[in-house]
Amino acid sequence: MLSLQYKVQKMKIQVVTDDVGTDAAPAEHGLSLYVEACRRKFFFDLGQSGLFADNAARLGIDVNNAEFAIISHGHYDHGGGLPTFLNVNGNAKVYVNPNAAGDFYSLKETGMKYIGLDNSSLHDNRVVWTSDYYEISPGLVLFSGVTGRKYFSPSNDRLFKKTGQKFVNDDFVHEQNLIICDGENRVLLSGCAHNGIINIMDKAEQILGESLTHVVGGLHLVGVDSTDFLSAFAGELKKRPCRYYCCHCTGLYAYNYLKTILGDRIEYARSILS
Repeated sequence: MLSLQYKVQKMKIQVVTDDVGTDAAPAEHGLSLYVEACRRKFFFDLGQSGLFADNAARLGIDVNNAEFAIISHGHYDHGGGLPTFLNVNGNAKVYVNPNAAGDFYSLKETGMKYIGLDNSSLHDNRVVWTSDYYEISPGLVLFSGVTGRKYFSPSNDRLFKKTGQKFVNDDFVHEQNLIICDGENRVLLSGCAHNGIINIMDKAEQILGESLTHVVGGLHLVGVDSTDFLSAFAGELKKRPCRYYCCHCTGLYAYNYLKTILGDRIEYARSILS
């Protein structure tokens, strides 16, 4: 089990906020990771509220020391903590895909619920708009533009964006992912993998020209209970020569099923104190 932090050589990836937690590190529906890699210190996603900052303090992480933050996509559970981050840290830049400023909704029993970002925070002059390929610094590359649809999660069916007065299925062009190249490690960070982690991995490896060694983040499989889908999905993951550390929207049912097939090559990264 990946308890709180995962290290490869001099790299550190620490779960700050996740859907699963303890009394010592409270949970919320959202994701925030703290990363030290390539001689940089930063946050990948900021959860849905200021809880990430509270949990960071509990874990001995000074938010003010972060050099920058990344918002993986335009949903509140990944960028809701942005106002807190901008308030606490007076210098760091925040990297956001420009499409993340859209109007995003989830279909609930009561109707459409807005799940987008607080766009007022996106007007801050420290927000940096990225592109389909954006190098933050040596070894840290953001990318979007994932068009493949292999193993596209059925959970995406209830996610929409509003264009004019119409609701259309979200195409997730606002989602960006991070490649970390540090030493011999080729690590992929994904917030929710709405575009499908297999497709995202394909794109990452196309950019790298070699295989990934680690994948960290949500797999967006909450509510997916089809063993046919999960079995085929796990089989595809098993073909790849890497380890998986999942969290957030993966869902415990899907994780437990994947674990039966992938064994010790997959772990659930929980927000717990060790």
